[in-house]
Amino acid sequence: MMSIEKSFQIALNYQQNEQFQEAESIYLQILAVQKNHIESISNLGVIYKRQGDIEKAIEFYRLSLSFDSNYKIGLSNLANCLMELEEFNEAIICFKRLVEIEPTYLNGFRQIGAILIQKGQLDEAITYFKIVLEKSSADVESLWSIGNILVRQNHLIEARDIFTNVLQINPSHVNAQKWLSFVNHLLSDNNKVSFDYQENPVNFEITGKNLGVEIAHISGHFYELAELEFIDKNIKVKNPVIVDVGANTGNHLVYFAKVMTAAKVVPIEFHPGAIELLKRNIFLNQLSNVDLSKLGYAVGRFPGKSTLVEHPAGDLCLNEVVANETGEIEILPLDELVQEPIDLIKIDVEGLEVEVLEGAKQILLKYQPDIIIEVRRVNQKRLMNFLETISYRVLRQFDYWKYSNFYLQPIRELIQPQQLYSQVNSEFFRGKSLEIF
Repeated sequence: MMSIEKSFQIALNYQQNEQFQEAESIYLQILAVQKNHIESISNLGVIYKRQGDIEKAIEFYRLSLSFDSNYKIGLSNLANCLMELEEFNEAIICFKRLVEIEPTYLNGFRQIGAILIQKGQLDEAITYFKIVLEKSSADVESLWSIGNILVRQNHLIEARDIFTNVLQINPSHVNAQKWLSFVNHLLSDNNKVSFDYQENPVNFEITGKNLGVEIAHISGHFYELAELEFIDKNIKVKNPVIVDVGANTGNHLVYFAKVMTAAKVVPIEFHPGAIELLKRNIFLNQLSNVDLSKLGYAVGRFPGKSTLVEHPAGDLCLNEVVANETGEIEILPLDELVQEPIDLIKIDVEGLEVEVLEGAKQILLKYQPDIIIEVRRVNQKRLMNFLETISYRVLRQFDYWKYSNFYLQPIRELIQPQQLYSQVNSEFFRGKSLEIF
């Protein structure tokens, strides 16, 4: 009989060659003999994570820790999965346990800091990045992260000095280059940026309140350009009618209206500050094919009222609404808000994406528009289940850290393989682009 060690090595070789079914079978055989073989348990978690079943991966990482609570690989993998699902408090507990076990594990301190930024606890985040710098004074990622926080706190001169320091240590640090350009622009008297795209002059206002989007504009391109170009290439209709749910300050809207020459773009946005910037960007780009009648609404599954919740990180794209029957913002389903044929719906609503789709079911069944939608990791199974009920498919998936953008189409005919291609795309977090059939 083959030893467990040899069986494990064979399974590991299968796993490294992405022969996951064969690896899974051997790992399970090992566990039938030795149920506490934590390396096999943990590697099963890795396989399930690679296969997209993050909940099952978490189950196996927790199982590995039930046999050894100090198992560093299990703690790290569990923490990273919890971060993806935005279970931030438990993720912090895991990372704190990791750095307690191994104080030289600097990435654990960095990850705690990154989570605290997401939670809007900016001063506390800085303390964790400073811990890293006490141990490694030239750690450019921690320096850059502190600069990121200082921008959010509007300490622009201090942020500029930090990014300059990063570039002195590593002149090729791309994010530091972009953020330094961004800060220098904010410190100048010029609050606008212009660039050309496909011979179209494009103009945006720069405020420091919409960080990822505005950094893309300072860099001379649209935010999420790969997604926008994919939409333009794959939408079936020339001069489409487009509904932009979560229009923010108009990055996608300007592309739809100016580059794709949409017949009409209908932005839907609830945040007053974003609405004002959106209107100014429409004016700067001299757009006449935009219907502003739906501004001020939030979109959901059912009608109701809601209250605006400002994200403490100070970024317009992170603000949300919460249901509140005495709230000042009206929630309407798309089925009630939009009463005309449409060709494309863009949805970016900070975690409420499935509710928006559920409130648009009649539109989807009647008009069969294409959809580009941002979906958080925690909601992706719900999305797939919903798509089955309306006969839609995923044509392209763009993966980022906590979420994916999906391009969806109704099932009209078989996809030709040459229509699909793969491309890595992210401003801050690199991910793999996948095609799902």
